[in-house]
Amino acid sequence: MPPAKVVPARALLRHDAAHRLGLAAAGLAVVRTVLLVLVGLGTARFVNNVLSLMAANSWRLTPAATWNWPDEIAVVTGGSSGIGAGVVQRLAGRHMRVAVLDIQELPKEMQGNPLVYFYKCDITSPESVAEAADAVRRDIGHPSILINNAGITRPMPILKMPSDFLHKIFNVNCLSHWTLVQQFLPNMIHVNKGHVVTVASIASFVALAKAADYSATKAAAHAFHEALSTELRHLYKADGVLTSIAHPNFVRTPLVEDFANGLETGGIRLLTTDYVADEIAGQVFSKRGGQLVIPQNMTFLAGLRAWPTWMQTLVRDILGKMAMKL
Repeated sequence: MPPAKVVPARALLRHDAAHRLGLAAAGLAVVRTVLLVLVGLGTARFVNNVLSLMAANSWRLTPAATWNWPDEIAVVTGGSSGIGAGVVQRLAGRHMRVAVLDIQELPKEMQGNPLVYFYKCDITSPESVAEAADAVRRDIGHPSILINNAGITRPMPILKMPSDFLHKIFNVNCLSHWTLVQQFLPNMIHVNKGHVVTVASIASFVALAKAADYSATKAAAHAFHEALSTELRHLYKADGVLTSIAHPNFVRTPLVEDFANGLETGGIRLLTTDYVADEIAGQVFSKRGGQLVIPQNMTFLAGLRAWPTWMQTLVRDILGKMAMKL
């Protein structure tokens, strides 16, 4: 090849090599930036989770050390079926004594279990709750764990909601929390040890069409939990009494049996009672207070009310169309 043509070829190769190196350097810079952002987000998420855990436990990082399950006594409302029955079985499985307050008799698999005590109780009646509470304290002792689990629902538009059912659902899903806590919390405060678990719902965050009553009661239960947690810290100085709240999505229980098919047709995957009971019992066994959104990948809904109005409306419209199939 003549010398005159060799020099430009070499220059072209050098230019091409420099160009490739430049692209590689730019690519590495982008990768480095992305990695730094991911590390930053991961760190922020970790710090956020730690702070949230501490905030829910009077700014303690470690779990309480005073729990010994065979010595503990739990009260579970609505413990004869559904999620409540699953929680009862898991608590008793840790050799804990469990008092079930329900209008339904115990299921056969729990009858005869020496750790499970049944008290027929209408939790909408303060007199019935007081009578059952006295019996629990007399038969077993002072409970250290209260799980307000009982709940009812009946999908119905606002204009068709009977007044008697409206009062009933607020009594069961919401007002009973006050009645039960007034019975069992004083001793927890006295010994500065206890755990109150409120079973709410994803509906705490999202008002559902044809379920204004249910959504309102669960939002109220959420507010109850938050106020109770604050009162324990500042009014009663009882930082050893834990509070937790669970927000399950729709669960396949007798509660939703009549409209379960409509939910699934609308694209909603129903959770199993075992899955939800595992999560709630696991929260108790963690010896920590906190908030559970079940399943965890729906935690983003907890911040729905902080979203722009148009985004909130879109979410409610999507859920509303599903509700029309119920």
